[in-house]
Amino acid sequence: MYRNFQLLESDVKLVGYEWKCDLPKSVVCLVHGIGEHAGRYDRTGEAFKESGIAMIGMDLRGHGLSSGTRGHTSPRKSILNDIDRLIEFSQSEYPNLPLFLYGHSMGGNIVLDYRKRGKLRTVPHGYIATSPWIILQRKIPGYLYLFSEMMAMVKPDFLMSSKIPNELLGNVEIISKQANQHLMHGKISVKTALEGIEIAKALMDGKLEIPGNEPLKPLLLMQGDADKVCDPEGSRKIAQLEKDQCSYIEWKGLYHEIHNGSPTADGMDVIRAMIDWIHNFKYEIVS
Repeated sequence: MYRNFQLLESDVKLVGYEWKCDLPKSVVCLVHGIGEHAGRYDRTGEAFKESGIAMIGMDLRGHGLSSGTRGHTSPRKSILNDIDRLIEFSQSEYPNLPLFLYGHSMGGNIVLDYRKRGKLRTVPHGYIATSPWIILQRKIPGYLYLFSEMMAMVKPDFLMSSKIPNELLGNVEIISKQANQHLMHGKISVKTALEGIEIAKALMDGKLEIPGNEPLKPLLLMQGDADKVCDPEGSRKIAQLEKDQCSYIEWKGLYHEIHNGSPTADGMDVIRAMIDWIHNFKYEIVS
């Protein structure tokens, strides 16, 4: 079970989560997806703990126990700054341990963005992105995109529906038993949506601005081929673009929340794959 803590309270309150283990070998920083909260990853965090990996996450702005308009996780610059704080806290709690940044869905979009533009992008030894928001299965009509652009200029926190039935996410039995269901919401602001779409396109086109000359860190990228939310073709494009630094696994029959499996799977193979990748990672610790 995790513990909650206050990660930040200034212009916005950010609530953190920690899955602490004895004698950890590494630490993972978690970035969740749209409409959810970090507590939904308790199953993953517990599996990490048992294997000697501590995990620290936070509820993004507009999500879970953190403050902000529900679904308004924007501007992206502020979100990247929040990731800075998450990494800094993890370093203070677990000094000199290898650190990994892991994001799912919208969190995967954010993590892939951070890998290229984050201030502390060279701190993580490696990055993990699962079912990242690159290409959405649901195509956005031109008129709706134009409306979103107009609304984003006058009211960036204007909300739209982003609710996805549990049946499309993974194993319903596992998902329905997750704690704090009341913290879930099916909303996304127009600004959050536009930033996600624009950054996803820039990632696919290889045009996301990369400050400095530091080489990109290794990436574990995974997605289910039965994902009904994000088109696997997006991950395939990223894997091809980043082939020198990317390990790509496509899971047959798994849905969007690959860590929660599908109607006939529980997703534990996915969690074990992340654990193995972290444990087998080749790195040098600089004290």
